[in-house]
Amino acid sequence: MEFGFALLTDPIMSASAPSSPSNRPRKRHSTSNKNQYPQTVMKNGRKYFLDDKSYSPYPLPCDVKELSRQTLWHELSRELWGGYSTINWDTEKLPDRVLDLGCGTGIWSAAMNEDFIKRGKKGTEFVGMDLMEGNQMDMRDVNWKFVKHNFLETPFPFEAETFDFVFMRDIMLTYPSKDMYSGIISEVLRIIKPGGLFEIQCNDYIIRTLSRPSTPSYLPGTSSYEITSTTQFLSVPENPFISTYNTLITSALVKRDLPPVPCTLVKASFLTEDGVSILSQRRFALPFDQIWWESTTAPSSSSTGGGDGNSDADSKASKRRSTSGSSVDSFQSAGKTYCGAGSRKRGGSVSASSYHHHHYSGKASSASGSGSGSGSSNGDQFPSPLTDAELALRHLVRLMFVQLIEALEPVLRDAEGMEVDEWDSWYRELMWNWFEGGGLRGGECMEFGAWYGKKKAK
Repeated sequence: MEFGFALLTDPIMSASAPSSPSNRPRKRHSTSNKNQYPQTVMKNGRKYFLDDKSYSPYPLPCDVKELSRQTLWHELSRELWGGYSTINWDTEKLPDRVLDLGCGTGIWSAAMNEDFIKRGKKGTEFVGMDLMEGNQMDMRDVNWKFVKHNFLETPFPFEAETFDFVFMRDIMLTYPSKDMYSGIISEVLRIIKPGGLFEIQCNDYIIRTLSRPSTPSYLPGTSSYEITSTTQFLSVPENPFISTYNTLITSALVKRDLPPVPCTLVKASFLTEDGVSILSQRRFALPFDQIWWESTTAPSSSSTGGGDGNSDADSKASKRRSTSGSSVDSFQSAGKTYCGAGSRKRGGSVSASSYHHHHYSGKASSASGSGSGSGSSNGDQFPSPLTDAELALRHLVRLMFVQLIEALEPVLRDAEGMEVDEWDSWYRELMWNWFEGGGLRGGECMEFGAWYGKKKAK
């Protein structure tokens, strides 16, 4: 698939190495011209919407770097769902008019236009709605129209029953949670034709840790785990950097009346409306790294649960479970504790010896090239059963998660009053832990959801 990006550079190259704290610009805030719409503010060299919940609570940047991250997210979604849409277009009527709500660059519309053409449907009209104009890619081969509009302003600028299909991806941070029930969902349904389809894809921002199942059953190809009613997660994350991040993101989003776990709200939001049927719902957990208990050489559940600590299996398991405070320093500031922001000297890379009690002591993660699809990982005590492609997908979601944290830095710091130096020390140690120290091999994962449904015919 070839798309023309006049605005974006190569998104893969731009995402290959997360920013170093010391290299990031540290500009003070500056606001755009008051007559400019939308109004933006510069924070640390990146452009954000003006901090005003009545205007836009959206906490992510609106710049080229963020568009590149979203482009990678677009491709990750294709790998995860097996396509850019989860609707079974072999059985559903191909649409004549589609609304891409929160369209960004328009890359999803361009991809679906190509997919529909391959299915024999030409000329589908795609309408993209977004607050930011000028970010859209070259759409000359698409029957495309862009509409600039704020999600918080209802009604949307469309007549009732206009579209056969409305698509929404990653829009859950664009409007307050209360508005989801008080107008946004009903407005989406107003503009869909009777019998028309809607689809929403999103991810949760709180990170949970998969609990070890009796038999690891990840899905071949994606290496993700399907989330069902029987899927279990640990009650408390083992990784201290995940714990701190969860605290920060929850505080930041709640202050903006945004949902930290939007996947739990989607189905209920639509079912509060009359005349709607949910036809499909899918949820997956994609781990950030190979998980120790996925290996065929990992100790059995009985060995890790009640051993006397003297067996080799118990010894290996105890190393995995050990994430004690003694292995990671805490940084005290203004009465707050930031796990992982150590008091050791700054100015150099974090020493591996400082983490001798941490997960997979002395072992580099698959992101460092130690993993192998053949099951060997340079002497790792729990070699991975994943293929190179499956390991690469987990590496990608880990990289994209770090990019998300970078993008959210101003709101995460503001949420708990973290100073720049405090953030940088925490971030630097996080990077070592996640990319060199094997700290995400316990089942830490990003959770994704996709739902599609139909507006009932009159």
